[in-house]
Amino acid sequence: MPLVVRSPLAKRDIVDVIAFTKRRWGSEQARAYGALITEALNALTTNAWLGVLRDDIRPGLRAYHIRQSGRPARHILFYVVADGGIVRLVRLLHEAMDFTQHLT
Repeated sequence: MPLVVRSPLAKRDIVDVIAFTKRRWGSEQARAYGALITEALNALTTNAWLGVLRDDIRPGLRAYHIRQSGRPARHILFYVVADGGIVRLVRLLHEAMDFTQHLT
């Protein structure tokens, strides 16, 4: 099973998203959204190739939208698959953001 390694920016993104969710919608929703992020990361450990290839932004970059049936989410995990199938999480960005600005 591949390992997920989070960049410092990705770690900060996750903390910021959960903190924003807590301020905006409360602790229960923040926990649920955190669980959804964790679920998406776990999916990538099962199949690192789930994400869509985004060579247009950066060679080898993949994007995995965490939106799932019945559980709305508006964030995308950006990552690369390294040797040995290791998933290197680069960023967690909101779908409305300028990806190129934050990923190059």
